[in-house]
Amino acid sequence: MNQHEQITRDLDALIDQNRDAEIITPASIALILQHRYADGTLPPPIEYASLEHLKQMARKRLARQYDADSDEAEAYSGQGELFSGHLQDRYPLPHQRGREPSYKRREALTAEERQWNVSILRKSAQARLAHADALEAEGLDHVAVSAR
Repeated sequence: MNQHEQITRDLDALIDQNRDAEIITPASIALILQHRYADGTLPPPIEYASLEHLKQMARKRLARQYDADSDEAEAYSGQGELFSGHLQDRYPLPHQRGREPSYKRREALTAEERQWNVSILRKSAQARLAHADALEAEGLDHVAVSAR
């Protein structure tokens, strides 16, 4: 197993170990892992660079599990499958573009946070349907041109 795979496994394990935390952020997971890996003080540039990279990796792992556009989210049993009937344990909180995402336990969501997620899920579904319709239309157009 290479370093990337090991770090990915460690991130997934930390996310799972913190499943009872009300809110999880990439920064919180990255900090825990950085402290676990560092056996002493790091030079500030190395500390900063490693933390930023761990945060980026944590963002990807959390998004893979909890974002509306992810086919691997808990609510979907397999890539590309329709809703499995199970809700996710966590959902993203509203945040400004470019800001760090946070993921909150479903039972702790406020009515506004829940509605924001419903809206995001519907937008994602509408975008996927529009994409499917465009692909289908292109195929039908291609068949019609080929038949001439």
